[in-house]
Amino acid sequence: MVIKKNIVLLFLIHQFFSFSQNQSNNSFQLKEVIVSVAKLKDSLTNTPLSISSKNYSNFQNSTQQFNLSEYIENIPGVFISNDHNYAQDSRISIRGFGSRANFGIRGIKLIVDGVPETTPDGQTQIDNLNLEIIDKIEIIRGIGSSLYGNSSAGIIKIQTIGEIKNNFTKISYSSGSNQKNKKQFLFGLKNKKSSYSFLLSQTKGQGYRDNSDFKNNNLNISLISNINRNSKLRLNFNYVNSPYAIDPGGLIIQEVNENRKQARERNIIYDTQESIDHYKLSFNYEKEINNKLNLSNYFFYSNREFEGKIPVKNGGAINLDRKYWGLGSNISFNNKIKAQIGFDLGNQKDNRKRFFNNEGEIGELVLNQKEKFLNYGIYLVGSYNIKNTTIHSGLRFDNNRISLNDSYLNDGDNSDKIDLNSTNPSLGINYKPNSLIRFFANISSGFETPTLNEYGSSPIGSGFNKSLKSQKSTNYEFGFSKRSLNNDLKIDIVYYNTFTKNEVLPYEDPQFPNQVFYNNAGKTKRKGIEFSGHYDLNDFFRINSSISIGEYLFDEFEKNQENYSGNSIPGIPNNIFIFDVSYKRSSNLFINISFKKIGEMYANNSNSVKIDNYNLVNLKIGQEIYFKKIMIKPFLTINNLFGVNYYDNIRINAFGGRYYEPAPKTTFFGGIKIAF
Repeated sequence: MVIKKNIVLLFLIHQFFSFSQNQSNNSFQLKEVIVSVAKLKDSLTNTPLSISSKNYSNFQNSTQQFNLSEYIENIPGVFISNDHNYAQDSRISIRGFGSRANFGIRGIKLIVDGVPETTPDGQTQIDNLNLEIIDKIEIIRGIGSSLYGNSSAGIIKIQTIGEIKNNFTKISYSSGSNQKNKKQFLFGLKNKKSSYSFLLSQTKGQGYRDNSDFKNNNLNISLISNINRNSKLRLNFNYVNSPYAIDPGGLIIQEVNENRKQARERNIIYDTQESIDHYKLSFNYEKEINNKLNLSNYFFYSNREFEGKIPVKNGGAINLDRKYWGLGSNISFNNKIKAQIGFDLGNQKDNRKRFFNNEGEIGELVLNQKEKFLNYGIYLVGSYNIKNTTIHSGLRFDNNRISLNDSYLNDGDNSDKIDLNSTNPSLGINYKPNSLIRFFANISSGFETPTLNEYGSSPIGSGFNKSLKSQKSTNYEFGFSKRSLNNDLKIDIVYYNTFTKNEVLPYEDPQFPNQVFYNNAGKTKRKGIEFSGHYDLNDFFRINSSISIGEYLFDEFEKNQENYSGNSIPGIPNNIFIFDVSYKRSSNLFINISFKKIGEMYANNSNSVKIDNYNLVNLKIGQEIYFKKIMIKPFLTINNLFGVNYYDNIRINAFGGRYYEPAPKTTFFGGIKIAF
């Protein structure tokens, strides 16, 4: 068994990171990391969940700011692909959940500044995410439906820059391989009670492969106002315009070997691309009622207009007008017993039209339907401390109402309604024998409804694919953490075991080539070990390491007289190893070199097509130069230093063997950032 074979490796790494631990008096006070992604604000070491928490205020000066993967790729259990096809968006999976996404993110909840970025039906697009202003990210790597409801097999909570201490202005320009470039203007203003920030950025490029150009314009305005001593209001407005993002398509292996940069010919003929206009307005209001009670509320409204073409004639031109809004409120009680009770309401309306794609020209209407997804959830979360032990529990009920109103009646009226309810509990226990060590265990349940797009992707034509069921999961975790007195050493090890019924998976039907549909696998199981750690060798060198060792299997799955039981779930590597070394001098010279090994995986359910493992080495160099109050930082990034051939994305179960989207070989990207 893969996991057993690698336990020895984890043990050796543990010993490597542990050799320098200081055994002096453990009454030394350590700075606690406070997290809020589990609803209740508490120390990370008191929370019996596998949570990763990272700050990015210094990181921003030396990164490209093109993809979210730059921020979270070294977190155990996380796998990111599709970073170079901007018509499909990055695909993020956590412990294998989310790997089914044909585009965007599925099955994982994304929260930005306390407001859901994920739609009620479980879809997340991140083309409107402002990477430039990310300040902190917290990730729950286990299932969190007892906290966040539908599609929460992993939660990513992003916090952007908050209250500003001093006025500032930042300007940057960077460019590199494949004519990629980024322009950015950011300023912050502080007065007596309020902070304002304004971001304007543009990213564009020609892409590594032919027919893969993209352009993205982004505007973000934020206001934080301390209304009085006990009340705070935050307002965010975001607008993104992406006039074009062209999809080069998947290749067969022979085409990859001939020319890995080529686009699929059919994608060129059918002019496969997308354009987006998206805006979102959100409010957060927090009030401290007294020293034990806090009230928090949010509201948001979002509108997304999407136009796209896929390499299909019938229905290959798509027009989607999506409006979704939500609100939520909770009251938190903070004492020896901590508790939070709250509710979330989300409403999504998709007006979906499809037309003939006559080799790039939009033809007659073939589908016109209005889809709605209404979600209401109520939850209770509690935490209780007994000496060195913390007990954490959660319970949530969700009601999901899904409806379709068919306005295209040439093939009959396919209007329909579906009601889906789910109740999800969780229970965890955390034990700290001293301030340096902790053990935890938890059990949680989760559910994930098919998205409106997945319900509507039906081989029968318009209407819902009602044979598609929600997937339900049960997750078990056991964890161990250890750190040194002066925080120069930290290690975390987590074992998880997850069982899922009715796993939703993509496939392509030979009768409808180039179209993606979805079905349910009977049962699947995921189990693995995750390791993460850092060690400060001295004042200049830091080592970070992340290892994910897993098995992701069909437990019971038969389809079209094929038995896939015992096979690996496609699109998920069994092993991920990341190791990086950072160097920073007092002269503000920064160097980072990272090594990443991605294990083998499969492209289809039958496991007849294996994707080999690959190794990547990336290098970052930056220097901070100061002239009075002005900071100038030139930087250079070299990705895939040794020009390894690998795939940016694998199209799971693609018909005709078109699984492969080749990734760039060695790329260079550099620029200059000025702050004052």
